Amino acid sequence: MPVDRTLADPLVGTVLEGRYRIRGRIARGGMATVYDAVDERLERTVAVKIMHPGYAADPSFVHRFIQEARSAAALSHPHVVAVYDQGVHEGLAFLVMEQVQGRTLREVLAARGRLPAADALAILDPVLDALAAAHRHGMVHRDVKPENVLIGADGRAVKVADFGLARAVASVGPTSTRGVVMGTVAYVSPEQITYGQASTRSDVYSAGIMLFEMLTGSVPYGGDSSVNIAFQHVHADVPAPSSRAPLVPPALDELTMRATRRDPNARPADAGAFLEELRAVRDEIDGRGTRSVSGTGILAGLSPQSGPPTNTVTASAAVPVPTAPGQHTQVVPRAGDPRGTAMMPGGMPPPHRPGGGGHAAALPGPLGRLNPQQRKLAIIAVGLVLALVAASTGWYLGIGRYTSTPQFYELNSADATARAQAAGLKIEIRQEFDKTALAGRVFKQSPKPDGRIRKGGTVTVTISKGPDVVEIPKSLRGKSKGDVEEALKKVGFKTTPDFEFSEDIDANKLISTSPALGTKVERGSTVTIILSKGKGITLPDLKGKSREEAEQTLEELDLAYDIQIDDTVTDPEQAGLVTNQTPSPGQVSSSQKIVLKVAQGQSQVEIPDVTGEEFDDARDELREAGLKVSRRGGGDDDDARVIFQYPPAGTLVAAGTEVSIITG
Repeated sequence: MPVDRTLADPLVGTVLEGRYRIRGRIARGGMATVYDAVDERLERTVAVKIMHPGYAADPSFVHRFIQEARSAAALSHPHVVAVYDQGVHEGLAFLVMEQVQGRTLREVLAARGRLPAADALAILDPVLDALAAAHRHGMVHRDVKPENVLIGADGRAVKVADFGLARAVASVGPTSTRGVVMGTVAYVSPEQITYGQASTRSDVYSAGIMLFEMLTGSVPYGGDSSVNIAFQHVHADVPAPSSRAPLVPPALDELTMRATRRDPNARPADAGAFLEELRAVRDEIDGRGTRSVSGTGILAGLSPQSGPPTNTVTASAAVPVPTAPGQHTQVVPRAGDPRGTAMMPGGMPPPHRPGGGGHAAALPGPLGRLNPQQRKLAIIAVGLVLALVAASTGWYLGIGRYTSTPQFYELNSADATARAQAAGLKIEIRQEFDKTALAGRVFKQSPKPDGRIRKGGTVTVTISKGPDVVEIPKSLRGKSKGDVEEALKKVGFKTTPDFEFSEDIDANKLISTSPALGTKVERGSTVTIILSKGKGITLPDLKGKSREEAEQTLEELDLAYDIQIDDTVTDPEQAGLVTNQTPSPGQVSSSQKIVLKVAQGQSQVEIPDVTGEEFDDARDELREAGLKVSRRGGGDDDDARVIFQYPPAGTLVAAGTEVSIITG
């Protein structure tokens, strides 16, 4: 469908949120209109889907629409139409999506009819791959059908559109809360019709119906009304595709029928499981492995009259390809909905007459022997009987076999059991820990209050056991680190260690915990285990002490130490005093090495060792070090050697200090 760039649509030319400029209309459907637009911030072509006012006026829809759009945007996959943004423009909710140049699978089927098995599998493979990614993220599509499968213009890209929109629309207003199901009735699963519930297996069913249509050229069920088609989904088995297309291989018959079982538990669990089975069947059929959709495959079959590729087509705004009843996305009354406008059995199509047709065929049996007036009355009577039977059957299948679920919240076990019995229901009671719900009271139930349940059915309630708390054993005190960590892990705690000195607990054994031993703590919490570093030595404050006094103290404590000169202190009065110590005063282990910094004060000099040197050499060395020299005793011979010096070698003294030497 070409893009309509006229100004007949008032939204053409509008800029949404100062960013998305509407350039033309692509398509309009029952849910929304899709527009060609440009993202002026990123300078890229996009498709903008704007929901119709009937939906946007409902606050519950807008909330659901935003939530589902966020979920869809988080789903990044090569076979999913990307959702870039969402917003609301003048009360109209909209989505910004990837614009795919190509055609929908619906258009392909309309142009080609049924597809070869290889082409059908090549299309369904990426569709299931996309659905599998959604199922892994907890998302269910709910409206899988050919209109929501896009095939790129090159025939290679296959993408699935409209994730989450069916669920959003199903939340709207009085026509779709209870008793209805949102979807396209030709593809909708039996459990969606009967119970209004969709799961990953519901998507598998819809994909199986789509496979049937690709292989045969038509959906399995037809009829003159949506209710009639829905009735067949619930009460009939999908036939083998080969019953309509004899060349379909038996393995594909089995795959299609397994995916479309009426019992959800008999189908593949999700799209990933369906995809594995599909690939196994394909390999069994042709042994060629994965076959991609090529440009000469799917799109090559379109006739020249089918026109140029469409832009972006989705379930709620599809191109006007002719479809049978039930192939549009719509709200379908669920079986038994008291507000439904038609009972499903009433829509059953008339039986096929081999004679070909109408009233010209002779009536067999006793009716054939009646005169026209009698025959007319007999037919009316039979019709009334059949209508009564159908109505009674419809009432039972719908309203008659169901009742409303009572409210069980906040009841204790005995009261919940009594209430279920009074309502003619069975009850299954479960128990779970919950830190917010009142212990001993119901805090979950299924079905929920006022939900539909079969008469005599089972309601499941969950009673709170309160928070899941565990006591930290007091017996762990004095245990080794490994034993403590293992014991706490076993009861569900995480641990982190800390260390302290202890006079009575040996090193690496537990002193205490935080929270304290004996405290009841929620399972899964982190407990700090405080371990002993052994007995400590009290290190005094040595700052301000002389170097000699500090050294003597450390030697008495039997602690190793190291002296470092602090040349940042120039006050002569501070010379030789301790200015800092590491570690700080307090408890230390016996293996701890203490580092002292001693002030240099004014320029400090370390006296060199000159003993054994000749007097002249010793005098010169001391003077070069900035010291004065005085000779005491031993004569005046310059060749005499130094036998004693004071202060001794290694002493730190102020520059200019006099060193006395004795020669001999």
